[in-house]
Amino acid sequence: MLISTLLVTLVLVSGGNAALTRTEFNKAITSNGYPKPGDNSIYTYLSKATNKYSRNELAMFLAQLIHESGGFQFREEIACKNTKCPGQYVDKVGLPGKYYYGRGFIQLTWGANYKAASQALGLGDKLLRNPDLVASNTKYAVDVSTWYWQKNVRPALKGANKNKFGVTTKAINGAIECSGGPNKNAARRYQIYLKVADALKIKNKAKENGCYN
Repeated sequence: MLISTLLVTLVLVSGGNAALTRTEFNKAITSNGYPKPGDNSIYTYLSKATNKYSRNELAMFLAQLIHESGGFQFREEIACKNTKCPGQYVDKVGLPGKYYYGRGFIQLTWGANYKAASQALGLGDKLLRNPDLVASNTKYAVDVSTWYWQKNVRPALKGANKNKFGVTTKAINGAIECSGGPNKNAARRYQIYLKVADALKIKNKAKENGCYN
């Protein structure tokens, strides 16, 4: 038992791989002022999907999900939930009568991205044909978010940028938040990360750099 405890401690301190516990997950959310999610399956799917992430990458990913989804309370782009935002997010891949506004815990947009995510997850064109599933099905909401992170965000966390939180914000919403000087939303993302990192007991926290600084 002592050896097992020591090994776990070494993993946590070094930033190596270790499973996300439910207590850590809940604390990461509530310490940022959001209520504990009522849907317990969010934790179940998320912990399974990230079980090979390093602890610090996990903290950065979780922080971005918390910001994007309002602490896992929202799975759809608020401005489009009722209207479907017709005329927006229209591309050559999207199907007639379908609306490809933001859904998931990192909001997936555009028909081409729904198709790419669906195929990458082994679902064929299911999410292209039924985009609402990304919001209504918790597993798909998590899986699409991890797909987006691994495809579009993780590649930025290389070399000198490995421990810079700002590069993850730039990969997600850089055109809006990472140009023109300091941005309050980008700064808010980093403050969320710091609390998540504390919840996960991360010692070598990522720096804010990589977005507007």
